[in-house]
Amino acid sequence: MAVITVHHPLTFAFGLLGNIIGIMVYLAPLPTFYRVYKKKSTEGFKSLPYVVALFSAMLWLYYSLLKIDAYLLITINSVGCVIELMYIAMFLAYAPKKAKVVLATFFICIYKADVPI
Repeated sequence: MAVITVHHPLTFAFGLLGNIIGIMVYLAPLPTFYRVYKKKSTEGFKSLPYVVALFSAMLWLYYSLLKIDAYLLITINSVGCVIELMYIAMFLAYAPKKAKVVLATFFICIYKADVPI
């Protein structure tokens, strides 16, 4: 069982607050994707913000796995990766062919840069 060590009494409180705010940030595009789901079209929305958010969450997750006792970083960025992957999957389901090609290009560039996914 993991024990969370706190060096300062407010460290865990602010870390938890940061995770709550982080989840709110990851869920901010939810109304947009609800509209995409209802209209069955991406309506010209771009995939770049979601790809960048996924890439950011993956980098932070990699960093947090290298640190010791970074449980709060691991949890929020794992949740962020899952949420962003769901957004991208929904985007792919309803995007026109040209947008799907652009999204595939982003992922190929990340793969070619030898970034672990």
